[in-house]
Amino acid sequence: MTRLNTQYPILNTKIYALILAGGIGTRFWPLSRELEPKQFLKLKGDMSLLQQTIERIEPIVPADRIFIITNEQYKLHIANQVKKFAIPEANIILEPKGKNTAPAIGFAAKLISKRDPEAVMMVLPADHYIENKMKILDTLNAGAKLAAKDYLVTIGIVPDMPHTGYGYIKFKDKISSEASPQAAKAYHVDKFVEKPDKKKAESFLKTKKYLWNSGIFVWKASVILSEIKKCLPDLYKNLSRLNAVVDPEIWDDIKPISIDYGVLEKSKRVAVIAAKGLGWNDLGSWASLRKVHTKDARGNVIHADSIDMDSRDITVFGSNRLIATIGLKDVVVVDTDDALLVCDKERTEDVKAVVETIKGNRRQEHIAHKTVKRPWGCYTVLNIGNGFKVKLITIEPYKRLSLQRHKYRSEHWVVVEGEARITNGSKVCNLKANESAYIPMNDIHRLENPIGTPLKIVEVQCGKYIEEDDIERLQDDRTPTFYT
Repeated sequence: MTRLNTQYPILNTKIYALILAGGIGTRFWPLSRELEPKQFLKLKGDMSLLQQTIERIEPIVPADRIFIITNEQYKLHIANQVKKFAIPEANIILEPKGKNTAPAIGFAAKLISKRDPEAVMMVLPADHYIENKMKILDTLNAGAKLAAKDYLVTIGIVPDMPHTGYGYIKFKDKISSEASPQAAKAYHVDKFVEKPDKKKAESFLKTKKYLWNSGIFVWKASVILSEIKKCLPDLYKNLSRLNAVVDPEIWDDIKPISIDYGVLEKSKRVAVIAAKGLGWNDLGSWASLRKVHTKDARGNVIHADSIDMDSRDITVFGSNRLIATIGLKDVVVVDTDDALLVCDKERTEDVKAVVETIKGNRRQEHIAHKTVKRPWGCYTVLNIGNGFKVKLITIEPYKRLSLQRHKYRSEHWVVVEGEARITNGSKVCNLKANESAYIPMNDIHRLENPIGTPLKIVEVQCGKYIEEDDIERLQDDRTPTFYT
């Protein structure tokens, strides 16, 4: 149960939070993949970025008022990561397809306003790093007070360099005595500015009238819905057709658009809080990750089994093997089981282009790691060939997969450690080490671990199509222990 911190009493209204967790985060390839994007990674500390976001707001928002919106393909990741926070399953919103921030925020606002017409909702990206937890709570507290007066509040970051990777907010006159004394000052917004070139960014910094757009917002759910109705009437009509869950057919009719472009750039209600000292970083690239990690005496950030000789200002991430570096400067090295990135630290934004090339060449290294984590355990791809795939599957004690079948492949399972309970058509049997089972194509089957030690299975898939989307799930368990 989340405990509220009474140091942050926020008006008499209930505060809700929406965490946006649907992004892919291609700039952190090869560590991030389509099936394991940035928000689920432990890039700084012993919790993922999503878990840090939830923990950050716990003092002011209880678990039953925290909503998370994500893509359907990440539902297993979300279920596994939020277990310890006791966020209700009904608060996890699954999008069939990403439609940018306006539809996501609008749908969540509709659900929240039904619970409480006067509710104030905070909107938070799941993949940012904020070092100063007290400062961000003060800032959100100030934002909630402004939002209670029907402002659409954005959190702007006072810039300390001419950054070309962020959007900017130009502010004008100050809003008097609205924000809390602990927080930064609040202003009316003049305009939103797209990511500038270096010359423009330098001029923005000199004027001291521009802030970085953090993508963190605070407003009444009812007010943002009202502004969506004014600024994006077609989106509002489609949202009105939705009930408690996202209907894929209706969602397909919605056009993707950001909340900034669709609403905030048009609305007359927008305010910005100039926040300073948050230690905020949107972690948009390997270069930005350097800023939040401790460096050694030569400016190196090394998180790997590593031997270095005379390198300076390098970044090294790895986990499974020794990495030796000699005499390097301004280089990023990221090592995974199936891909190695080596690049100039000034070119880390180009990692996204590498991922696009991988996709264009129909390779698989952008989709998943060789070892893929699941709430029931994990699997490691040992080999792939023409018409076959070999995996090592590990299932944690007392957990199981869904009841399922495959249209295009058969499977052969060999137990190498532990004990397996196998459903194969109408038959259920237990197998021990060195025993095997064959699952024909289209047969209904399930794999589970009935004992208190890990189960390991070598699986050989054979067929004309062996990708992960060849799964028809027929039954999903809904207990806290079992996941698909």
